[in-house]
Amino acid sequence: MSANNKNIDYSIIIPIYNCEKYIEKCIISVINQKYENFELILINDGSTDKSFEVCKKYKENDNRIICISKNNSGVSDTRNVGIKNAKGKYILFLDSDDYIEENYLLCINKMITQYPDVQLINFGFYSEVYSIQGEVLSSDTVNAEFLYLKNKDEINKYLVYLWDKHMLYNIWNKVYIKDIIIKNKIRFPNYNFGEDMEFNKKYLDKISIFINSNQCFYHYIKERNGSLTTNYNDELFDIRVKEYIEFNQYFKYRGLKESDYLEFSSRRFIERVLGCVENICSCKIFFNEKRKKLWDIINNNYVRESLKYAKPRSKKIKIMLIPIKIKSAYLLLLMGNFISIIRRKMPGFFNKLKNNR
Repeated sequence: MSANNKNIDYSIIIPIYNCEKYIEKCIISVINQKYENFELILINDGSTDKSFEVCKKYKENDNRIICISKNNSGVSDTRNVGIKNAKGKYILFLDSDDYIEENYLLCINKMITQYPDVQLINFGFYSEVYSIQGEVLSSDTVNAEFLYLKNKDEINKYLVYLWDKHMLYNIWNKVYIKDIIIKNKIRFPNYNFGEDMEFNKKYLDKISIFINSNQCFYHYIKERNGSLTTNYNDELFDIRVKEYIEFNQYFKYRGLKESDYLEFSSRRFIERVLGCVENICSCKIFFNEKRKKLWDIINNNYVRESLKYAKPRSKKIKIMLIPIKIKSAYLLLLMGNFISIIRRKMPGFFNKLKNNR
């Protein structure tokens, strides 16, 4: 294939870092798109495996592919390099171990033709868990109702709903306009966690016409052996506290009443606190250190505050919150160990529990 069109419609940006086992499937899903006017920007972020060799192999036969290589600087900087080099009117992001349906761009283009003034398109996605052998252990559909929001007030009306439906956290289920990104100097911050959310919040502040589609085209590989989400992160709880504070500040900045968002932000935070508990219990540190970390979480002021406002929707979450409510570090440790076993032994089931909480 050749990208000979004077005007390129879509720039698809994929950061590449040590993903030789998965990148081929990702690339194939892009180059097999039924809509062909796009460029695929593959940016090697200092990989030490053969990931970039795979990329260059496909570039030899497809002029729509652009290969860039640089020293390792992290995913945020890598995506920013992609933005700088993008020539398309619209920008899409993919992760190197995910893949898309072959009609993704075709359906996007039909939607843009129908709604030419749209400034952001959001889609649902499939949340999948794979075994080490590459078998699909679970695949859940994550989406929300179709919405055509024509001004900032309408966006604000559905903002909490869309965050609550997991629609606004990620960048890879969205279509952005490059000129809006460039004009407003929107870039990914140099975070270890949550850089997608910050990018989306900045972009949402600059638009007034937004479509949320209930269609799903993106396959998000939630977890594989050795992925970021399976590794211990000593800063995870601090990150969650920061997110909780910033979420409340963001909704207030957008002009929402506290009564419109506080239950959601509190419920979101306390559910992620349970993730921090599992993260601690699954790591290889001494018992007393685990107990101290859990005790600090139990007595954290933001945790105690969120318990007042959060209204968990599932019985499972309500039960798991009991040790935190009664301030029992030992009971919380037992529960955390149980969750860790479920996640390790039955990752597909664990993913379903998370998606249905």
